[in-house]
Amino acid sequence: MPRYYFHYQDHLTSLDEDGLELADQNAARVQAVVAAAEMLKDLGGAFWDSPNWRFWVTDESGAEICALRIAPG
Repeated sequence: MPRYYFHYQDHLTSLDEDGLELADQNAARVQAVVAAAEMLKDLGGAFWDSPNWRFWVTDESGAEICALRIAPG
């Protein structure tokens, strides 16, 4: 199974070095939404302190599969 890496950026950038083995790109996109929602929930009010929030997924070659960008405004 292919491996996908889930990265995020708020004030700092966090790159996933382990990744997850998932069936395909569609499964990686679904996991991205679930993981991003959990992270935003955990941030709570601190989310508003970040100028931009980005969560993106890359495949084993480093190609971007999808990205979620949220700008508090």
